Amino acid sequence: MDFPQAELSATVLRFAAQGVLRFLENSDGWRQLTLAEDQFHTGDDPIVADAEAHHQFARLAQTHPAYQDLRIWGIVGEENIVRVPPRLQPGARIIVLDPLDGSGPWAMIRMGYCVAALVLLADTDGNLEVESAIVAGPTHTFTLVGDDDLRFGPTFGAPSNDLALLSTLPENELIDPSLALTGYKTRDRKAVLTLMERLSGWSIITLGGNTATPYVAVAGLTAAVTLRAQCTWDAIGILMCTATDAVVGSLDGIIVSGPTFRSLFNRVLLTGNVRAIPPMIVAKNEERLFTVSEAMRGIAGGGAN
Repeated sequence: MDFPQAELSATVLRFAAQGVLRFLENSDGWRQLTLAEDQFHTGDDPIVADAEAHHQFARLAQTHPAYQDLRIWGIVGEENIVRVPPRLQPGARIIVLDPLDGSGPWAMIRMGYCVAALVLLADTDGNLEVESAIVAGPTHTFTLVGDDDLRFGPTFGAPSNDLALLSTLPENELIDPSLALTGYKTRDRKAVLTLMERLSGWSIITLGGNTATPYVAVAGLTAAVTLRAQCTWDAIGILMCTATDAVVGSLDGIIVSGPTFRSLFNRVLLTGNVRAIPPMIVAKNEERLFTVSEAMRGIAGGGAN
């Protein structure tokens, strides 16, 4: 599918994300937890800042001059779960958003969080396909344009300052391999202790998800693993890694292609089953993926829903 306006839709995402990140610097939304009677939140108990960040993103995106031209049908995601029609008008778009991914770390130490969003474009038959995506943290932003154009740069810098990520940064032989865990919960402790024993020479990081996974491609993180099925907005970082030569596969070590994995995102909220992304491994190379897969044998799903 051709994406002639992917650059423009990515610009709208980044513009709105920058404003949300500035808002979150001073937000006191961590002060209380809230779950309205008619609200459905698929992750942790939401804090006020999650909903506020969604409203800020929507408001800012709608003020961008390109918003109307992009024919945005709506902004859906963790804070606005609505059923999307099976078919959209060709050329219409949907923004899928997690406005505050990592709200727990944000509430405690103002680190380890990001704004994650993607744009789905309806083709000539009304079928959806990923057009662009961002993972924007307080310092760095990853931007995916089209199928395989992944960029990395300072969040509040101009897109012209971004670098194209054509290949995954190789491992540093002077430091231990490392594994980030996405979705770690207290009930996962026994499984994770077993995993740590099997990977005794690895550093295990219990902070994962969109905030960490893309760094498999651009930094010293060796691999990342998700412990349970995810919603599409939770797995944008994995999607980005498929645009590089990082290796993405299932927990049993079956490698998936970029197009195969991308297709999972196209069914967002169409069937009501919002956890469309199965547990996955992302690694710098096949050897590391198979090492993590073998270590997960028999304990995968230990923290399943």
